[in-house]
Amino acid sequence: MPSFRNRLLCAAAAMALPFPVFAQEADTGAEDVNAGDIVVTAQKRSQSIQQVPAAILALNSEMLEDRGISTAAGLQFSVPSTQIGNLLGQTSVTIRGVGLNQGAPGVAIHVDGVYQPRPSMGDLLQIDLERVEVLRGPQGTLYGRNANGGAVNFITKAPTDEYEGYLLASYANYDEARVQGMVNVPLGENIRGRVVLDWNRRGDGFVKNIVAGGQDLDRGRTFSGRVRFDMDITPDFELSLATTFLDGTGPTQYFVLHNPPTTPVVSVNPALASASYSFEPWRTAANDPVNTERRLSMSSATATWSLGDVTLKSISAYTTLRDDSLADDDGINVSIFPARRFYDSKSFSQELNVGASFDAADVVAGLYYLKDSYKHILDYDLLEGVAPLSPLGLPPGSDLVFDVRDYDTSVNAAFADVTVRPVGDLSLIAGIRYSEEKQTQVQRNTISIGTFATIETCPLTTNEAKFTSTTPRIGARYEFSPSANAYATFSKGYKAGGFNLNACSNQFNPEKLDSYEVGLKTRLLDRTLTLNLSAFYYDYTDLQISQVVGLARFITNAAAATIKGAELEADWQPNEHWSINANATYLDATYKRFSNTDGLDPAAGVQLLDGNRLNEAPKFSGNLGIAYRTAASDHGRFTIRTDLSYRSKYYLREFNGPLDTQEAFALINAGLIWDSPDERFRVRLFVNNLTNKAYVARMDSSDNFGARFISWNAPRQYGVELRTNF
Repeated sequence: MPSFRNRLLCAAAAMALPFPVFAQEADTGAEDVNAGDIVVTAQKRSQSIQQVPAAILALNSEMLEDRGISTAAGLQFSVPSTQIGNLLGQTSVTIRGVGLNQGAPGVAIHVDGVYQPRPSMGDLLQIDLERVEVLRGPQGTLYGRNANGGAVNFITKAPTDEYEGYLLASYANYDEARVQGMVNVPLGENIRGRVVLDWNRRGDGFVKNIVAGGQDLDRGRTFSGRVRFDMDITPDFELSLATTFLDGTGPTQYFVLHNPPTTPVVSVNPALASASYSFEPWRTAANDPVNTERRLSMSSATATWSLGDVTLKSISAYTTLRDDSLADDDGINVSIFPARRFYDSKSFSQELNVGASFDAADVVAGLYYLKDSYKHILDYDLLEGVAPLSPLGLPPGSDLVFDVRDYDTSVNAAFADVTVRPVGDLSLIAGIRYSEEKQTQVQRNTISIGTFATIETCPLTTNEAKFTSTTPRIGARYEFSPSANAYATFSKGYKAGGFNLNACSNQFNPEKLDSYEVGLKTRLLDRTLTLNLSAFYYDYTDLQISQVVGLARFITNAAAATIKGAELEADWQPNEHWSINANATYLDATYKRFSNTDGLDPAAGVQLLDGNRLNEAPKFSGNLGIAYRTAASDHGRFTIRTDLSYRSKYYLREFNGPLDTQEAFALINAGLIWDSPDERFRVRLFVNNLTNKAYVARMDSSDNFGARFISWNAPRQYGVELRTNF
């Protein structure tokens, strides 16, 4: 890492050089691009978003800035059918009811075409973005594994041939400060460089710690940056080299106890029975030290060779993640379950693809390889704050659980996707992907408490598994006019299998999803209104569900589900002053052929769950944004914007019980922007979650402790942001 840091600092020093002329940043100013005008690369080729035969929403840099979206969680209030939460540093994305139930993520996250294998990587690389593309529905053909629910593509800004840059500073309540700067430098006729650095610190935590003398949680700092160089090796061959890093620290991970513990292990112990609990929003009891240190780096090389109608592309990337956290996992004011989690991930990926565009056909085909190595250490201790756990009799200081796992995954895949135009305005689509995945797990754990029977004690054990999948796509698209087209598609999705954390050799198989979708895309009212409709039906099988078998809880392929729904998207800019965007979703996502035992209520026995709703799948949801921009004048230009987001009632566990329920809620964000007459300066006042509404962002549960653990959304936050372009 030192050599990398030195290179970064050398590149960053360019920000202080006295360049003779600086061009104005091209993408400032209020949002004035209609959503239907955005060019995307969702199908691994550049095309208008309205020409993509899929449900997709894209936000360009202006839209992200005007709406104040700087994290992955902020996307859910602009994108239909999407829920994004965070628990213990793991970003969870659910689209149309499909996401991270158990096992691997169900929505694939990519940065500049590079797949991010760990959920915690999803919120770490989002600075200096050109756009974000969110594809809804399975993307198994072009994106492969773990794209059952869809894909989120973050595309960073490329260096330009102009001297330009910006400096941004912001401050908000909870003592949150941010400084970000970018400089773009042409380094010759054929080389361009771009450096961006970002520093963020939250001094006061969102989550109040009720333990006397304890620190509030969900605070900390991050320092991140990206260096990118684009080189024209020849007129037809371009090479892009980029490296990104993030260093973060702080007590950002927390559990909030959602109901009193109910197991005998708790009730028979006087210290635990008299413990203090907090069930209020943004409050917890964390008496143990809580801290997280996280380091991420990603280096990539993208080579593009243009040969007339044919383009060859190579994307090579190496990504590392090191995450070391100490968390108080019991949510009470007694030291009982302090946990240390250590993750060390290294992955290399290589994609080679060829694209061709002709009058009668568009073709993309390629090969993909991924090598992912991952170490996970989990250590639960029994500390001095609690008497020996009668009747277990363990003395304070004992290791409850010490678990070490090494995972190695290799993926080989080949894919092809063809669009042909046999007659007139009709396009036929066919694609297929074949994937072969090999997993190896080396595991050792020790469990001191036999009564905690949900975790199996393992000697040094090696497990191996192999999974294969074929994920096709077929469809048709018809263009009624340059402003209206319809599509119909059938596609398959695939989510990887894996090994159980609670067993020595128990594996689970991949999830499978068959999707049927139709859509209509239109530009109306002299192309000022983009109006899109989509309807879908999913046959979802082999769901990876946490199921109680005997005394133990395992991930098994125990459930099936049916998901159907409809979506509406609208973006209207009637004149230069007004901008209105809206979307709405109806979602019917229910289990079929599914029964399970609730580890929090084992006395109820096996429960038939047919007809219960899937997790994080509200029946109705929608987003509305309204912006008004004044005419330009000698005093500059003002923009006022309000965003409203609504979710009907949804559930966070498959049992759909009262304590598993998040009731309906609405959130409001608002902002006021002033741009100077020459657009060199910008001031933005903002307030997020205007009404200070609390809702459960994520939930987990402990059979041994007999309780649910949750994380809350962010409370009301207001502040000011200043930006200057040069």
